[in-house]
Amino acid sequence: MTQSIAPVPPPAPPAAEAKPTPGRRSGPAAPKPPSAWSGLWRTIRRVAPWILIPTFAWWLFFSAGARDMFTLLGLLWESIHPVSRTIIGVTIGTAFQLAFAISFAILQFVAIFWFMSQTRVDVIRPEDPKSVTFKDYWGQPNLVALVRQWIGLLADRRDFVKMGGKYINGILLYGPPGTGKTMLAKAMAGEAGIPFISIEGSGFRGMFWGVDVLRMVQFVGRAKKLAREYGACICYIDEIDAVGQSRGGVMGGRGGMGMGMGGMMGGGSGALTRLLYEMDGIEQPSLGDKLKGRWYRFIGKEVPKKTWHVLFMGSTNRPEVLDAALLRPGRFDAKIQVDPPDRAGRREIVRGYLSRIKHKDVDIEAIVEDTPNATPAQIASAIGKDSVRIALSKGRDHVTQNDVDRAIDEQRYGLEQPIEEWDPVQRVQVAYHEAGHAVAQHYAMPDQRIVRVTIVRRGAALGFMHPVDRTEVHAMPMRRIVADVIVAMAGHVAVKLHMGEYWTGAYSDNEMIRSQIRHLYLLGYFGPPIGSWESGMPLWAERFWRVMEEQTENLLRDHMAETESIAKALLERNTLTNPEVLALLSDNGWRAERIDNVPTAFPELLPRLAGAPGLPSPAMLASSRPTTLVQLPPDPVPAVAAHAEVIAVRSEDTGRPARMLPPPRPQDFAQRQLQYQADAQPEAKGAPDPKATS
Repeated sequence: MTQSIAPVPPPAPPAAEAKPTPGRRSGPAAPKPPSAWSGLWRTIRRVAPWILIPTFAWWLFFSAGARDMFTLLGLLWESIHPVSRTIIGVTIGTAFQLAFAISFAILQFVAIFWFMSQTRVDVIRPEDPKSVTFKDYWGQPNLVALVRQWIGLLADRRDFVKMGGKYINGILLYGPPGTGKTMLAKAMAGEAGIPFISIEGSGFRGMFWGVDVLRMVQFVGRAKKLAREYGACICYIDEIDAVGQSRGGVMGGRGGMGMGMGGMMGGGSGALTRLLYEMDGIEQPSLGDKLKGRWYRFIGKEVPKKTWHVLFMGSTNRPEVLDAALLRPGRFDAKIQVDPPDRAGRREIVRGYLSRIKHKDVDIEAIVEDTPNATPAQIASAIGKDSVRIALSKGRDHVTQNDVDRAIDEQRYGLEQPIEEWDPVQRVQVAYHEAGHAVAQHYAMPDQRIVRVTIVRRGAALGFMHPVDRTEVHAMPMRRIVADVIVAMAGHVAVKLHMGEYWTGAYSDNEMIRSQIRHLYLLGYFGPPIGSWESGMPLWAERFWRVMEEQTENLLRDHMAETESIAKALLERNTLTNPEVLALLSDNGWRAERIDNVPTAFPELLPRLAGAPGLPSPAMLASSRPTTLVQLPPDPVPAVAAHAEVIAVRSEDTGRPARMLPPPRPQDFAQRQLQYQADAQPEAKGAPDPKATS
C-alpha cells in the first residue's frame, strides 16, 4: 500500500511593504479602529429608546385597537358582582399604593446614589484633538525609552497573546509634583492609539458609606467598555494616595488611624478594596463573556481568546503611604520614578515651549542655567503664561529674555511689591545686606553664578541675592556647605561693618545657618555623628558659629569697597543683573575651561599663617581651653602648639591663589582630637584634688 504525497505548493511571493499612510503615527502598530458598523450600532442603541417609547404611547392612546381593548375590559368589569368589584378595587388600590410607595422609595434612593456617584472623569479617545504623543513629552528621553516596550504591547497584543504572555496590570508613577507624571500617561495612550480615562483620587470620596465603591465600579466599568471597543485602555488615577492610603492593622502596612468616623462618612477603605478586586479580576471573564463562551461551545466552535486589556496607572508624590497590598506584584507591577529633568532635559523643554510663543533674543542656555531642579510644570508656566503676560503688559507682541527672567523670579520669590514711601535709612540697610551676600557669594563660592541682586520687596523678603550653580550638582565636598554658611552670614555682618550695629532682617539666614551646621554634623564633618541635637545646639557648634562669623567679617573687610559699590548701585537702580554685578567685583579665580572649580575661596586668618587653611578645627572648638585663631597666645599650651604644627605642615606653597585655599580635611580633625586627648590626660593626672586641698 502506497501513501500519496500531496504536491508542495510554490512559495507565495513576498508581500509588498505597505506604504505609510499620511497622518498616521510612527512606532508600534496601532490597534484596528472601530468599524462603521460598530458606530452605527452605537447610534441605534442610543436613539431606539427615544423612538420606541413615544410610538408605544401613541398606539396606546390613539389607535383603534387600543380603544377596542379598553372597551372589552370595561364590559368584563361590569359583569362582575358589585361587592366583588368593591373588594377587588380596594385590594388592587391598596396594592398599587403600596407598590407605588416602595417603588418611589427605591427610585428615590437609586436616584440619590446615582447623583452622588457622579464625579468628573476625563476621557481622551485616540481621535480627539486633546490626544498627545511622545512628540509632546520633552526632557525625559530615558523614561520614554523605558515605557516604549509596554506601548508596543498595548498597541498590538496579538503576538503576545499567542505566546501565552500575561500582561502587567498596573504601572505606578511617583515623583515630585509637576514632573509630568500625568503627561507621561497621556502620551503613552496617545502613542499607542488607545483611549485614556482618568480621575482624581479624591473623586472617589463621598459623603455616605458605599458611594466610593459605587464610583470605583462605574469608573472601571467605563474603562472596560473603552477597552473592548479599542482593544486596550489606560485607566489612570491621579493622586492615588487619596484612595490607596495604607490601612491600619493590615500586615505589611505602614500604620494609620483606622476607619473610625471616616468609614461612616465614606472615608473608609471601600474604594481601595474594590480597586484591588478589579485589578485582580481584570483577566476574569464577565457575565457577557461567559454567555458568549457557552454559545460558542454549544455550536461547536472554539472560544476566542480575550484580546482587550485595561492597564491601570496611578501617580503620587507620596509612595511611602500607599497600602502594601496595592504595591505587590500582580497589581502595580512596575514602579517608575519621575524626577525633575536634568540640564539637557530642561534645554529640550525650554526649546519646546519657546516654539509655541512669539519671542525674540531669548537665550535658551541662560534660562536652562537659571532653572536648576525646575520641573516641567514650572518651566511651562514661566514661559507659556507669565512671560507672555509680562510682555503684553509692556505693550509688546513678543517675549524677550527680560520677560522670562522676571517670570522665573515671580515663581521663586513672588510678585514685586515695591514700598512706595520707604525710609531711606532702612533702604540703605537692605542694600548693604544684599551687597554683603553678593560679595561673599562671589569669592566664597565661585562655582555659582549670581543671577540677580535686588532690593525690591517680593512677598516677605525685602530683597534677595539669587545664585545658581554653573553645572549640575549631584555630589559635592562638605567645604561647599561651609562656604554656604559664610554667604548666609555675610548679609548680617555687612550691615554691622557699614552701619555700626546689627539690624533685624537675618532671621531666615540664621535658620539656614543652623540647618547647615546640623547638616555638617550629620555628614561627619566634625567627627562621628553620635550625639543628639534634641537639647539644643551644642557648645562647640556655638563656637564654630562665632569663628565662621569672624572669618566672614575678615572677608568683607578685605572687600569693603566692592560692598560699598554694589550697595550704591542698588540704591540707584534697585536691581542688578549678572553683568552689572560682575562689573563691580574683582576676579574670583573661576575659569570656565577648568574642571577643578570648587568652592574653596576662603580668606587668610593671619599673615603668619599665610597659605594655611582658613577653616578652624572643630576639635579645637570642642576642647576645654578654646582659643581664637585671630590672636594666638605668646606661650601656647600643648594643644594649641599641636594645632599650629598641623597647620604648618599643611601651609606649604601649593601654587594656588590665596583666596582659593582649601579648608581642613575631616581626617585632620580626628588626628587633632586624639592629640588633645593625649595632652589632656597628663594634666588631669598632675592636677591636685580640690577636695584634698580643702
